[in-house]
Amino acid sequence: MAVVVREMKWLATAALAYTLICAVMLLWQPRAGIEPVSRASRKLSAVGYELGTEGRGLSHMTALLHAHMFSEQGIKLKWISERIGRLAEGWEKAQKVVSDSSGFLFAKPKRILLFPGLLSEYSAYDFAKNAYQGGYLGELVQWSDFIAALHMLGHHLVILTSHKQLTERIPLDRPAFDLVFTDYIGLFALRDSGHFPLYKCRIRVLDSFGTEPRYNFRTKDFQLDESLSMFTNWNFEEPRQFWTLFPHTPDNSFLGFVVEPVAIETGIVKKNQGVVYGKEGFYVFGKERYLNTIAEVIELHATLKDPDGAIPPYMVNHGVLPPAELMRLLQESKVFVGLGFPFDGPGPFEALVSGCAFIQPKFDPPLTGKNTPFLSGKPTSRALTSQVPYLEQFVGQPYVYTVDPSNSSAVRQAIYSIITRKDTPSFIPLEFTPQGLLERVGMYVLHQNFCDGEDLARGKSASASSSHAEHTAKEAVDGLLTEDSCFWTAPDTSHWWMVDLGADITITKIRVTNTFEWILAKTWGAVFIDPFVLTLSDSRGNQVSSHRFTDSRTFYLWEEVNVRARFVRIDSLEYPESRYFVLCAVEVFGGDSLHATWPDLTLMHTLRSKPGQSCKEACSLQHMVCEPAYFRALNSERTVREAFNCTEVHTEETHYVDFPPAWAAREDSDLGIKQGACLTNSNSALLSCAGLHASYERLCPCRRFTQGQVAVPPPL
Repeated sequence: MAVVVREMKWLATAALAYTLICAVMLLWQPRAGIEPVSRASRKLSAVGYELGTEGRGLSHMTALLHAHMFSEQGIKLKWISERIGRLAEGWEKAQKVVSDSSGFLFAKPKRILLFPGLLSEYSAYDFAKNAYQGGYLGELVQWSDFIAALHMLGHHLVILTSHKQLTERIPLDRPAFDLVFTDYIGLFALRDSGHFPLYKCRIRVLDSFGTEPRYNFRTKDFQLDESLSMFTNWNFEEPRQFWTLFPHTPDNSFLGFVVEPVAIETGIVKKNQGVVYGKEGFYVFGKERYLNTIAEVIELHATLKDPDGAIPPYMVNHGVLPPAELMRLLQESKVFVGLGFPFDGPGPFEALVSGCAFIQPKFDPPLTGKNTPFLSGKPTSRALTSQVPYLEQFVGQPYVYTVDPSNSSAVRQAIYSIITRKDTPSFIPLEFTPQGLLERVGMYVLHQNFCDGEDLARGKSASASSSHAEHTAKEAVDGLLTEDSCFWTAPDTSHWWMVDLGADITITKIRVTNTFEWILAKTWGAVFIDPFVLTLSDSRGNQVSSHRFTDSRTFYLWEEVNVRARFVRIDSLEYPESRYFVLCAVEVFGGDSLHATWPDLTLMHTLRSKPGQSCKEACSLQHMVCEPAYFRALNSERTVREAFNCTEVHTEETHYVDFPPAWAAREDSDLGIKQGACLTNSNSALLSCAGLHASYERLCPCRRFTQGQVAVPPPL
């Protein structure tokens, strides 16, 4: 605890700086000042498709970098363009290797829209300009490498960076793209342009820290943390739609980035010196003892842009250096000194590839949102045991040393171990090379499909107990997933709505959408359909199945329906007073709408966790990873009865828990579950590798992974 207390002062300062930037970026939402554009006027510009096809068939980056979509964005894509150009040779070599070993990844090019929200008017922090003034680069690095990877895989790309471009070029009446990549800032632009509902299952979010399922889920009465409204506003059905900088949680997809290769200059001799990791002067505050110990053994250099009196007299500060000069400084040094912040940055990887060993502080107890201000605003319950946990867990010595900064003896010994080595070879994990990123992105784009296929209710005959103005019953099945195409009833104490599918059809899944976002839901206030009953009947009028929802959400899922029916009816229960009843979309899916599980289910290994242990930890201890794609196969009464000696099986619907499927090792009075009973979850969006509960043993879906590629399963 003493270590954490000492960290608090400088972490609070860092958190304040970062929070102010994020608050401006995310809270400044120019919705009121942007005029809506009618659906009729939104036609996909012919230029849009030309942008995606320029240079098609070329095996190099020249066509991409000279494409009109780069030049028309001006300075916004300048830094990204320069980085792509510097790494072009590495991308071309990687493309050759991957095409020879996995040619199938290039066989199905897709139409992909890229909207980096951090470069749009929705971000008050100027990432593009500040990239040349010592600003934040991690997000730009990730976007650069991701764009390059998609291009080398042969996909048709369109890059836009403003709300105006979205409204003028992208239609609202049909999906014009197979996939849309953005970030949390960009989600607000997609919302305001009206594209978010239409593309929701096709959207992938570049998310540095990761978003665990329970933080992505929200109802009228449930929100895990009120301070996280920016993250809980979206309710994605599949947490794997978030693509992260590091493999923080298996619940998300690990995108990563590429560590820029370094040409080691001839004649450079490594010196017994270290480079301090950090750009801001306040990073040094509270680190005097740690740095003093290191300075007893080696000379210390820094590249702080704003020293603010923080630099000790023994430290040589070079200020912000151009990339080439920084790389030379690293090549001359033996040690890269982590100060405990920033977390999970690319800097240590650049040091490793330059032949520097990385020393970083160990956090004991681990840093979490409960004891660290910087982490309290993140949609994750991660516990950081060091500055870059990935390097601690997957790399380690002799390249990475994780030490207690208050233990001067351990710090001194680590430095001696580094400088007394005969050589310090350049090192980088496969995952962070162009080849590794190409393989990973190729697999994701080919296999991840979170859309449900044909909506069997679209355009079918619908009726209702009443309607309000022009908002008739058919608008719930018109296929237009927008807020201006919703069915409303007249105010009353009870309501009903029904669609006729035309014939008895096998139904596997039903999605009911009340509203597409929480900001609008809060504005409307009293339009929630809480609670309601969904009833299925056949052509003879016989009821074949029903399901009752007892809470208020933006959307509802009834999965594994598996019955033949013709009529889908929704009945609200009696309200104590008159109110509206709103349905923006009712979507019905059949057996042919299901898609194959990836990774293949034959790779699944199930195991039981200990009480209070997450599946992420349980699988890791067996040298495997938790695979969230498999949870749906385990989350059933039949499966849990086979895995556990269940006295009974309870399906949780009214509480929002992320640890089923599970077995109660002791009584759970909060949920009313007796010891020996099993628990499944009716809400698949909450199934999570990260979830845990002290009273339950979890049924965990694990899989093995390719060495150096944790996100890629081994061959069948």
